[in-house]
Amino acid sequence: MKQKLTWFFHSFIWLGVVMVGLDFLTKMLALGAADSIGHFPGTAIIPNFLYLYYTRNTGAAWSIFEDYPWALAILSFVAGTAMIVYFVMKFKKMNAWTKAAIMLMIAGTWGNFIDRAFYPEGVIDFISMHFGSYVFPTYNVADSCLTVGIGILLVLTFVEDFKAKKSEQEKKSS
Repeated sequence: MKQKLTWFFHSFIWLGVVMVGLDFLTKMLALGAADSIGHFPGTAIIPNFLYLYYTRNTGAAWSIFEDYPWALAILSFVAGTAMIVYFVMKFKKMNAWTKAAIMLMIAGTWGNFIDRAFYPEGVIDFISMHFGSYVFPTYNVADSCLTVGIGILLVLTFVEDFKAKKSEQEKKSS
């Protein structure tokens, strides 16, 4: 049993499950708050920076493709499934950071797919950040998972590339 729990912890599958659950829970809380008070138009968490602002988005990032919600639902399903297949096929070759990054991306993709598939009004977004006069597009936990997962993969790619170039230079100089 201990060996299975250790494997599960090191697989980062738990991270995906927790993040899909957290995404769902926070969206339901936002939806519940919006239903009970009608709408929350920018409740300040950190004034002049972080707000809760309930909205629906039928598109993807920055509302692109908002006129094609079912195409985005299908794309989310296909992308989420492809990432799971990739995760399973490459699992033994991945390091912990790669597993965590891909699991975050899977969680983000499936979190938003659930909204796209079951809520015709669109994905529930509720986190709003303000940078001076610029208001960043409202997002949710699933979007954050996708962003952090992609960010980790980008950093890993740059680190691996740097290591490879450094190794090449060391071979040439010796």
